[in-house]
Amino acid sequence: MRPIPALCAAVTAATLALAAADARAVMCYVLFDRTENVVYRDVFPPIDLSDAGKAEREAMRQRGEFLMFMDAEHCPRLEFLTGYAGNVAVRLDETLSPTRPPARQAATPAAPRATRAPR
Repeated sequence: MRPIPALCAAVTAATLALAAADARAVMCYVLFDRTENVVYRDVFPPIDLSDAGKAEREAMRQRGEFLMFMDAEHCPRLEFLTGYAGNVAVRLDETLSPTRPPARQAATPAAPRATRAPR
């Protein structure tokens, strides 16, 4: 067996193995708000990226939002809701403290026990 065909076969196998690893990558879209918080991450774009979505993209720029997209092996879905469905101005002390103090139960006097006569 000549070494050249064996070397070519090894290089071809390595190239195919590396190409198969890249095939698992997906396009991941990440949207940042003006304070650089991630507000959206998914494999579907949050806006229309064609020429028809130009006004939508311009509105994003006016709000100070930034869209980043990349090839990634994993792209876990993340979406935050604002407004009535989700409030971005939640304070920790309001979340952890009860809305009103727990009601105290009135102390009831213990009923007198009947005493038995010794036998």
